[in-house]
Amino acid sequence: MNNESTNLDSKAGTLADYLNQVKKEVSAATEIMVVAGDWAHQIVYNEHCQIFNRRFQEKPWAIVYCAQPEDVQITYRLAVALNLPVRIRAGGHDHEGECTGTNTILIDVSRMDKVDVGANGLAAIGPGNIFKNLTTKLADKDVMIAHGTCATVGISGFIMGGGWGPWTRKHGMCCEWLKGADLVLGNGERISVDAEGSNTPELLWALRGGGAMSYGLVTEFRIQTFELPPKLIRFHLDWNPYEPVDSDEPLHNHPTIKVLRAWEAAIESDQTSQLIGTNLQINAKPAGEQPFNKDTVCHNCRMYGYWEGDWSSLEEFINEWFTEKGVKPDVVKNDGEGGSDSDEVYGENLMSNWARESFNPILMARHERGEELDAHPEHKQLLLQGKPLPPDYDDPAPHKITSRLVEPQGLGSDGYEALLHSLTSDLLLEGNRKLGLMSYVTLGAIVGDYYRNNPQGGDSAFPYKQMLYTIQYQTWWNTHEYEVDKRQNNKVYTRTNRALDWMEVARDYDIPNTSGAFISFKDSSIPTKTYFAQNYDKLVEVKENLVEDPYNHLRVRNSII
Repeated sequence: MNNESTNLDSKAGTLADYLNQVKKEVSAATEIMVVAGDWAHQIVYNEHCQIFNRRFQEKPWAIVYCAQPEDVQITYRLAVALNLPVRIRAGGHDHEGECTGTNTILIDVSRMDKVDVGANGLAAIGPGNIFKNLTTKLADKDVMIAHGTCATVGISGFIMGGGWGPWTRKHGMCCEWLKGADLVLGNGERISVDAEGSNTPELLWALRGGGAMSYGLVTEFRIQTFELPPKLIRFHLDWNPYEPVDSDEPLHNHPTIKVLRAWEAAIESDQTSQLIGTNLQINAKPAGEQPFNKDTVCHNCRMYGYWEGDWSSLEEFINEWFTEKGVKPDVVKNDGEGGSDSDEVYGENLMSNWARESFNPILMARHERGEELDAHPEHKQLLLQGKPLPPDYDDPAPHKITSRLVEPQGLGSDGYEALLHSLTSDLLLEGNRKLGLMSYVTLGAIVGDYYRNNPQGGDSAFPYKQMLYTIQYQTWWNTHEYEVDKRQNNKVYTRTNRALDWMEVARDYDIPNTSGAFISFKDSSIPTKTYFAQNYDKLVEVKENLVEDPYNHLRVRNSII
């Protein structure tokens, strides 16, 4: 880049100056979207503005789809030269919408999706890769990384937030395997950091779980892969299923505390190594008329898991750790098989739906009962033809999330009571599920062979290596695009404020033996230091000393400084 383009007069500069200069300097493959234009163009622009959490509707001044690292550098440097705020978007799954912003320059790297795996298993991965595609490319070479649970999540925010997923018990957080990165610093310079060498190892440490955006705009990750096991099974177990499927009351009466304790015993054991990753989803419920009792209250529970081995060994595990402990699952389901011995497409067969409850089975149940549905025209046509609806686990939808983690000593009696009480609330109304309003927690196992054998992990900034599991409170209202277009004519909006109130209460609920919060489950009301705990001060030092960003251009609500 020449000096003329980097020394633009910020006082005289305008957005038009910026756009004209960017168009001159970026590669021909880079696309720029702006709000100006006729109605047809503005409709397309609005589609490009959308992120995964439809609760946020931001309008950037310009969206720049970068094609290569130089485009990221040019786009950022010119924006800073004209004092224009920037955001960066890859997968767009930031739960608080901090990957975008109104009146900003949005640098989108979703098209930078190369994947190259070297002979030593080190993978050079572009920041725009989403897991459905990335895992398939890696599996084709019989290698894998510790990916996440949602097919449309991008690698960038995931790995810089830590990277919890279905491999965590065996391989830890994905950030532990980050060996190097290329990035654009706050002053617009491009640098490389690597584990082998002396070039700013502290900066690489910060990228390993210290949060996105704070330390630069990453244009390539270098992640060490591991060999894909020969046999993998993705499965789930249900207790207290809903019947009918859109009911708010579970059918059976397994006390939730018994299911939770059995799941905890399984993840804490050093005899369950084949369970390479798991979470437990517990659906919240209206309080009802009966007094709350932690030992008898029953919620719908679902355990998701990845199993390394065959089906017979998995059945033995289920029998030993659940059935023989008095909590035989009501449902046992094989959700997909894979591994190096399999010819199945990994991204379509083994990418899981662990973080979201589907609304489509509820729509199908209502249709089968003869209810009139004002659904999406394509969905209505499928229902009339007696065909299943497509999976909606990865569909964008408005939602709110918050989190905390369980300390190494476990919840204890008081912790169990508080957690289960928080999931039995008069803020949640009967009939929420029927309208597609889902409220629940997912408990994500951290404890396992990896952190048991490597207490410090791979020298990462992720601060919660010794915690047992995450607690992720979630509320989603699964409004499809068609329903969103109708604006206020959706009965779900008579209930969302109370569900969001439940989230506010859950955030501040006093649950003994829990603390902290997980940055990938972002809640902007949580102080940034809480996310990074004992590593916060060191992360501030890295930002101040190594990122060359004195005015903190690289900032969002929960970034460092």
